[in-house]
Amino acid sequence: MKHSRRFVNAEDAVSPVVGMILILGIATAMIATIYAVGIPVIDAARHTVHVQSIQNHMGILQSDIADLKGPLQGAGPSRRTAIQVGGGAITVMPDAPTTSIQVSFDNGDVFGAPLTVGNIECILRDDSVVFENGAVIVRFAHGTPIMTSQPDNMFITPADGTNISIHLRMVNLTGPLSSVSGDIVSVDSRFVGFDENIQNPPVASALNKDVTITITSEYHQAWARFFEDELTRAGLTKRASPDNTGFYIHTTGNVVTIEIYGKTAGDDIYLSVHETIIESSVS
Repeated sequence: MKHSRRFVNAEDAVSPVVGMILILGIATAMIATIYAVGIPVIDAARHTVHVQSIQNHMGILQSDIADLKGPLQGAGPSRRTAIQVGGGAITVMPDAPTTSIQVSFDNGDVFGAPLTVGNIECILRDDSVVFENGAVIVRFAHGTPIMTSQPDNMFITPADGTNISIHLRMVNLTGPLSSVSGDIVSVDSRFVGFDENIQNPPVASALNKDVTITITSEYHQAWARFFEDELTRAGLTKRASPDNTGFYIHTTGNVVTIEIYGKTAGDDIYLSVHETIIESSVS
């Protein structure tokens, strides 16, 4: 009986039970932590990879469209570009009124009305990657657009003496509005023509004292930064207000205006503007 009483009062058997409860509690806490912290981190990393993949494919599209240069209007070459959108949606918005450009110089405007160049936009969740007028631009949710691949059809270089040369080739997207979502989307692009909307082709390449470029776009901040960098590299000084030298950039809503005067007062600006018309669609 004494042995039985000692067995009843003993606490040796409690240890395995308490240990099991502690292990179960720790495991539960770890699983909850993984669900609360780990899975969102993994999902965010996967999303970032998808956006980077879209950027890379948009870069290929940029190169494909850059190759479309004639030789005959309406009978030019075509390209098909596959883009892995990772469950997102891609839309071709030709002649979009929210995306336009106008170039003004001493004798007037290059285009009779602002040229609605349109764009090709891929949206994945709240992020977007867009091909617009020869450039690839990325905008993360509620962030400032960043030009990840500059257009090779626009450049500003020093010319003779203190003069500068501005070369602009607009990529004007035409065709019907089209949109597709899924995993892999094909973008078909075909050369249609060139310089059709230029007000007076002979003055598209001219000698001027000042040039103004006006761009309307959801991604206008990226265009403002692009032209600021290009003009600075060409040796011009950014001004805080309009002047007769350097350049001045200001924005109103989705419109950015770049006023270019030259390095010094009276400098010549060699302006060359051309338009390439591309018909694009997605499938």
